[in-house]
Amino acid sequence: MKLNDRHKLFFGTTLVVLFLTGFGLTGWFFVKDQIVRRPEYQLSADRILITVPPPWVPEHFVAEILQSSGLDATLFDASLPQKLSQAFSASPWVEEVRQVQTRYPSGAEVQLVYRVPAALVEIASQGLYPVDRNGILLPTDYFIRVAPEQKENYPRIVGIRSMPLGVVGTLWGDPLVHAAAQLAGLLGDVSRQLGLVKIIPSHEATPTGHRILCRLQTNSETEILWGRFEPDDPKNSIKKKRLLEIAELYHSLDNVPAHFQPIDLSKD
Repeated sequence: MKLNDRHKLFFGTTLVVLFLTGFGLTGWFFVKDQIVRRPEYQLSADRILITVPPPWVPEHFVAEILQSSGLDATLFDASLPQKLSQAFSASPWVEEVRQVQTRYPSGAEVQLVYRVPAALVEIASQGLYPVDRNGILLPTDYFIRVAPEQKENYPRIVGIRSMPLGVVGTLWGDPLVHAAAQLAGLLGDVSRQLGLVKIIPSHEATPTGHRILCRLQTNSETEILWGRFEPDDPKNSIKKKRLLEIAELYHSLDNVPAHFQPIDLSKD
């Protein structure tokens, strides 16, 4: 074949390829919207797999997330992982979105860390407000409508005069609440084991400002002086262990002899 003929053949083949490619792209442009809107490509609540939620998270949690976020996306949306992460992060029950993966045709998988109620803030004439271990205000529905009996499983933070500064999912805004919530988080299930029902935080003036002290009370009003509370204080674990030892010695904190009360941990 002559050189000119080869050039003509190559040129003609190139035109055909470009034509077919252009035709394909043009065709996809016209049918794309119809295809991506087909049901099998739509993201719905039943196609989103999440980390198994604890009982205090609403039954229709995923559907509520989609509705409140207004998310209307398809599995072809390249930004879908980011959109899902933002939607779930906005929930007051979600502490962290660890990973979002999208797959076709299974939908999406979202790995979550949920916020856990640590205590209930008792406000006179206002009611009880659940907070997590950081003092973040949580929704009240679970403790009012779903399982009101669960209120007895959490210590109450009492003596608080402030109201939350923001909406659910944000910090209460009072250092006393934050400190008491962190103490409740530190104690965890030990609170129920020891019969601790109240955490009473207070301010104490110091030459350079103030510090926060905490007291605890049991069902039978045995009082424990925790003393100064700071979240990172290594003495916290020592005090917790000491409480367990005292409870074991007397078979209950409520059996501690009167002359040993209040139980003073402030020097430990």
